[in-house]
Amino acid sequence: MQRKRIWLSAVLLILICFLIGLIWHQELTKIFVSRQIEVNREEAAETAGRLISHRGACTLAPENSLPAFRLAGELGYWGVECDVSVTKDGNFVLMHDSTVNRTTNGRGFVSHFTLEEIRKLRIDVGANVRYYMDLQVPTLEEFLQICEEYDMKPVIELKVLLEDADYDTLVSILQQAGMEDNALVISFDYEKLKRLREKSPVHTMLLSKSPSKDTVDLALTLENCDLGMDYRSCNRSLVHYAQENGILLNVYTVNDELIRRDLTRWGIHFITTDLLKPE
Repeated sequence: MQRKRIWLSAVLLILICFLIGLIWHQELTKIFVSRQIEVNREEAAETAGRLISHRGACTLAPENSLPAFRLAGELGYWGVECDVSVTKDGNFVLMHDSTVNRTTNGRGFVSHFTLEEIRKLRIDVGANVRYYMDLQVPTLEEFLQICEEYDMKPVIELKVLLEDADYDTLVSILQQAGMEDNALVISFDYEKLKRLREKSPVHTMLLSKSPSKDTVDLALTLENCDLGMDYRSCNRSLVHYAQENGILLNVYTVNDELIRRDLTRWGIHFITTDLLKPE
């Protein structure tokens, strides 16, 4: 009987210690999350209203061209956005559309060209194109070099359907450029970002034309992922909910100074623009 009591007492003591440990772990987790959100809020206050140049300084030079990116750097933009596509032989080039038709003298899908073939094309459409002779379609590597030169945040939008090997190539390019910890990779496609996060800790951003609290919750499922939205769908309630959860916000495409000021007062962290200039 005495042994039984001792055994029961030991079991009870173990259970009590386990429960105390579980409660303590939960409290520590709450403290950690709370501190992380507070860090994000402090970062938000420091970065509110930072400007991202949309496809480079695309009102001064052709979009997604090296001159447009250099001009963005010279103008002092905090970040510069580009659109990436993948060639037939697995190289990353900068092109907004799935075809080369709109902005070059060529015809056809980007994915049907090798890098050598697409480099033979010339960008022949865009702002002040007559002043920029012999413009080639840039590579992602060239874009990252300019970002490093001007100390700009590289903002890379994934548009095309990527194969698994393409994600490995993208991560390798970022690592070789020393940009894996600095780049921001954005997409409207959650699955693209999810697959990328499985391969790299790179900062990501989920884009949405009509965001809701559910969109914020979806972004939260990806570690180190923030939210970008059409500025016309932005509202105080959504901004507050995102901020409460430590999510940084980007709005696009803002070309009005008064709207920019209002959004900055709301605590919007990044503003993508075609026209607005850094102060």
